[in-house]
Amino acid sequence: MSRPRKPRVDAPLATAVLERRELWEGVADALREAIVGGALPAGASLVEADLAERFAVSRGPVRDALRELAREGLVVDLPRRGSVVSTLTFSDTRDVYDVREGLETVAARLAIERATDEELAALREHVVAMESAWDRGADYGESLSADLAFHRQLVGLSGNERLMPLYEQMLSQTQLLVRTAAQANPSLGLAMRRSAHRDILDALLARDADRTRAAIVDHYAYAEQRLFSDGAVDAPDADT
Repeated sequence: MSRPRKPRVDAPLATAVLERRELWEGVADALREAIVGGALPAGASLVEADLAERFAVSRGPVRDALRELAREGLVVDLPRRGSVVSTLTFSDTRDVYDVREGLETVAARLAIERATDEELAALREHVVAMESAWDRGADYGESLSADLAFHRQLVGLSGNERLMPLYEQMLSQTQLLVRTAAQANPSLGLAMRRSAHRDILDALLARDADRTRAAIVDHYAYAEQRLFSDGAVDAPDADT
């Protein structure tokens, strides 16, 4: 009895699929950067035909890019308006920080088990860069980049490849949220309490999982306090 033949993927077809995937990823990357960087503000319309013309591609890659950004929470589809840049609310902010806190707690435990002393110590570079930006009065974007790089590298040290894509979605939403909030309240661009990151780093270097978890929880409690107590993000309605 002969074995069934495996389906054969035609070479030109495979190439076409890869090329299309690269197209939509490039469009998604450009739109993501424009959204989190503020070039495309919250509520801005994203018209497929206009974007296809701008990027010199067909509407297919644009549609795929918008679908990916919607999955990341940066774009929403509204009735009669189509795709628009997301406007993050008080509830969204709490949700994003809750997810980040949970993912980082897991990542930190794994990093303590798996990362080398040198890898953990390398996190200090981002803390130093962040504090240097504050001391020089640099643009808020510089300190924010160092801040997010610290958290991104921490999660990366977990060695869990499934954690990172989930965390990247939260980082994109964080950038959108914080940049929008900083426009309404410039005080957010001022220096944070330095212990917010140093406590996490010191606990990691000591390989103390309980202390690291407590430092991460404290970090996000402080981050929420900065956002909400200064009125940078609207508080929820009284009846919600």
